[in-house]
Amino acid sequence: MKSVKIGNKMVGPGNPCFISFEPSATYSDLDSAKKMVEAAAMAGADAVKFQTFIPGDADRMMGKKDITIEFTTATGKKQELVYDALKRRELTKDEWKELVSFSNSLNVKFISSAYFPETVQFLADLKVDAIKVSKGDINNVLLIDYMAKTQLPIILDAREKLDDVDRAVHVCENNNNRDIVIMHCPSGYPAKNSEINLNAIKFLQQKYDYPIAFADHSPGGIMNYVAIGLGAVMLEKTITVDTKIEHVEHFMSLELSELKSFVNNIHAISESMGDGNVLTKSRVEESARRSLVAKVDIKTGQTITKEMIDFWRPGDAGISCSESFEILNKKAKIDVSKGTFLKWDMLST
Repeated sequence: MKSVKIGNKMVGPGNPCFISFEPSATYSDLDSAKKMVEAAAMAGADAVKFQTFIPGDADRMMGKKDITIEFTTATGKKQELVYDALKRRELTKDEWKELVSFSNSLNVKFISSAYFPETVQFLADLKVDAIKVSKGDINNVLLIDYMAKTQLPIILDAREKLDDVDRAVHVCENNNNRDIVIMHCPSGYPAKNSEINLNAIKFLQQKYDYPIAFADHSPGGIMNYVAIGLGAVMLEKTITVDTKIEHVEHFMSLELSELKSFVNNIHAISESMGDGNVLTKSRVEESARRSLVAKVDIKTGQTITKEMIDFWRPGDAGISCSESFEILNKKAKIDVSKGTFLKWDMLST
C-alpha cells in the first residue's frame, strides 16, 4: 500500500496514525472555529477538517429547503433543516483565509470539503493541505475532476456504493493524481454500533492500494481504537465545545478537554501495532533460556538418558535445551560431575 503526503506528514503504513479533528459542523462563528483549531493543535493533532461554505452557498446547494436531518442529543432525538445546518457553516472568504492562516501558524494541516468548482479553486489558492469529497458528491464526477486537477491530496468518503468510489478513484487517476486517501465513513448522527461496519476497513485495504482512513460518527473514541487495529492509518473525529448543544453532530463529538487523552491513546496504540514480522526472530534473552546440565554424576561410557538431565539458566552455558533429543543415547566420553553444563565434546558422536 502506498503512502500519501498531506502537508509535511506521510499517511500510510509504517507512519504514525494521522489524526484529523473535525469542527466543521460544530462551530458557530470564526472565533469558535479558531478556538477548536487551537485546542486541536494543543492536543497534538495533525490536522483539522472543515466544510468550506461561503455566504450564499447554502441557498445555492439546497434546491429544496425543506429537507430535514434527524440526530441524537443529550435529551433525545431531534430534527432540523439541512439548510439551517449548512447556513451556520458559512464564513466569508476573508474569514476562511484567516482560519487557514491561523491553522498554519499552529502547524496544523488544513483539510476541507468543497462543494462548487469556485470553492475548489479558492481552497487551492489558499494552499490547503488536502480536499475531501463529501458523501453526497462521491458520484459528482465533474466536481471531483476539478479537485483532482489541483494535484492536492484527495480524500474520498467511501460511504457510497463501491461503483461510485471506483469511478471517483479513476477520475483522480486520469488526472495523474494518485494522492488519494479512501475513508470509511459510517452513516448516522450518531451511527448505530450495528451500522459502523468496522470490517469494511479490511475490505477496502484488499480492494485499493491507497491508504485507508476511518471517520468516526459515534460518541466517545473507542471505535477509533479498533479502527487502528484493523489497519486504518488516518482518523477523522468530530469535536465540539459542548456535546449538549442541540444541533447535529455535537452529541457524537469529543469535547475539547478530551482531545489530548484521545491523541495520546491513538499514538500509543499506533506505536504498539509494530510489525508482524517480529515473530520471525527471537525476543527471548539467552539469560532467560536454559542449557542442559548433569542431574547426576555421569560415568565414562554411560548412555545419556532423560533421567540424567536437568535444565539450568543461562541458555548459552552449554548444550541448548532445543537439542535435548540429539544427546539422548549418546555416551559420556569423560566423567561428568552432577551440576556440570553439558558440552558436545563430553559426548561421543
